[in-house]
Amino acid sequence: MKTKISILLIMVLLQACTSSSQEINTNNIQNSTKEFTGTVGLTTSLLPSKNFNNFKQHENDRSFHSDIAFYEVVLSYGPIEDPNPVFLLANAYIASNQQEYGIRYFEGLLNDFGSQMTNTIKSNYLSAYALLRATYADHVGLFSRIGWVKETFKILEEAEELADANPLVYWSSGIIYTQVPRFFNKRKQALIQLTWLENHPELEPTPGFYREVYHHLAKLHLDNGEEELATKYLAKSGYTDYVPKQLFMGWFATTKEKGLLFSPVPSIEEVIEGRVYGLQGFGFSDLYFVVSKNGQELISIDAGTQPFSIKAGYEFLLKHYPNLPPLRNAIITHAHWDHIGGHTYFKTLDHKVTLYGRGNFHGTVDRVLKNHRYDQFRSIHFKEDWVSQYRPDSLITAKTTITLGQSSITIIPVTGGETEDALLIHFSDLGVIFMGDTLMPFYGEPWVEEGHIDEALEVMDTALDLGPKYLLHGHIGITMLYENQKQLRLYRDAYRWLVSATKKHINNGYSAKDIIRLNLIPPGLQNHPEIFIGYLSPRDHIISRIADHMVGIWQEEVTGKDPEGLDVITTVERGRLLELYLNLSGKQVAKALKKMICNGDNELALQMAIAAESRYPENKKIKNLKEEAADRLRSGVQFFDPFKFVTYTEMIGKEHYPILEEKLTDPFHR
Repeated sequence: MKTKISILLIMVLLQACTSSSQEINTNNIQNSTKEFTGTVGLTTSLLPSKNFNNFKQHENDRSFHSDIAFYEVVLSYGPIEDPNPVFLLANAYIASNQQEYGIRYFEGLLNDFGSQMTNTIKSNYLSAYALLRATYADHVGLFSRIGWVKETFKILEEAEELADANPLVYWSSGIIYTQVPRFFNKRKQALIQLTWLENHPELEPTPGFYREVYHHLAKLHLDNGEEELATKYLAKSGYTDYVPKQLFMGWFATTKEKGLLFSPVPSIEEVIEGRVYGLQGFGFSDLYFVVSKNGQELISIDAGTQPFSIKAGYEFLLKHYPNLPPLRNAIITHAHWDHIGGHTYFKTLDHKVTLYGRGNFHGTVDRVLKNHRYDQFRSIHFKEDWVSQYRPDSLITAKTTITLGQSSITIIPVTGGETEDALLIHFSDLGVIFMGDTLMPFYGEPWVEEGHIDEALEVMDTALDLGPKYLLHGHIGITMLYENQKQLRLYRDAYRWLVSATKKHINNGYSAKDIIRLNLIPPGLQNHPEIFIGYLSPRDHIISRIADHMVGIWQEEVTGKDPEGLDVITTVERGRLLELYLNLSGKQVAKALKKMICNGDNELALQMAIAAESRYPENKKIKNLKEEAADRLRSGVQFFDPFKFVTYTEMIGKEHYPILEEKLTDPFHR
């Protein structure tokens, strides 16, 4: 299955990136690396630094992946302290079978910037590098493979020596040592590393990161003949019914019974001691509860996804903080299903509980009532009545200041990035703004006509003018992206640049797909690693949403040869192509699918595998390859795209269960 991949990428993205780059001196917070920019499409965009210029994307060299293209540019300017972009890039290489590129890229980073790295930073880069080498070992010639694996062990040992008790190092080495053949004698060390992680839950980088710890502990105990322990750990990992063909360490869980969870484990954080509590793992949205200034009232921000999930979350809160005052009021940030679905539960606690909400909620509710094909967003138990019966007791139609339990609360109507009925909720004495989903990276639910691109800038300006200490959003992922003024200000500037560039391209015949493949990055972004993920996560969605608003039912494409909307090509036609026109056997189709996956064309492989299933229903290899393609796609989006994650999961008829663990750690790591 060894792939032959050209290493020198001498062409440019879509042949639109000029070769006459500009060298600009910058005060780079990472180092003194010169900034390189060039004309990409119709605008000036950031390019890789000089020593990484060979990593420009070209259509025919390797499959295109937006996240890889982005990280290869911004990380080429020097080492960063935040390990998340580093490991996200490594994971993207693995999911797309581009380890050969990844190995060379990380070797370049370590060679060029290793002397500038602190011990902890270098240990992170070495761990990611070791993961790439380990997952590429099967492609190394048989006579060289043992030496390759032993060299990978040395890299892990160096990483461990550089930063003692680094959970990322322990995670990487534990996973790798579990998977290598027994004759390397690494199983005992793997057990030590993974057990150490289990015993230090407070070091988990993000909720869900330890899922593979439990999964691999199950493998180790099974190999040791300890079936009872193996069963326990497999159940803890959530992999009892289906073991994915890729590593999963992201937030999401999705099942028919509970729907989509943004955290795979129940967790609670005391954001502000004695006053603000945040909960995850109870429905799709986060739950927030605020104790009033006089300590006599509890105020809920939003009403959860379902009555049963808000009930479980509220009881979880009281279990750990039993002396909280009674719930008297709830303020709704917007009327999406995952923020109002549990509102009827509040009335069962006390019929006098007051719901505050925006007056123009009807349009949002009407869109929510659209029936979805996918059950694992809302759960099979979701009832339309939970949403359709929503009626705020107190309607907010203008900027309003209310007093609840001596807490002064300013409620500001905005046309949010998602919906027209959004509210910003400002507790001035706490320095907190509850943002709801005004900065949800999708700018509207992908399945409906939503999103307010220009107005989102006004929301950001309004929030920044209030000078908050805390920005708390409707989902843990958004809070981690934009949790303070600095991050929000940097994002606002990058957002404004992207919106302007996107509109310019659309007005000149570019499609959303054309623009996404340009890899647009505002010059100077390389100096602000704290916003790398915050810019990348919504970038493609912003482009797609703008295009959706600006074009008709047909969409132009820059070459004029591949417009969208003119034809109707479905799974049926793709199946006919395989069997009737190419005259392929099931075995030949499976071989082609395997090759697509090897080359990183996971989307294409999934589409063709689904088409092939109806034509070759007895071929189990096609089904397995369909699952592998979907798992690779799910792995690539497991941190910041819950909608794609659920869709890919349901497309292969699977569920992704929560981790069987309760914890009281701080998922935000403030």
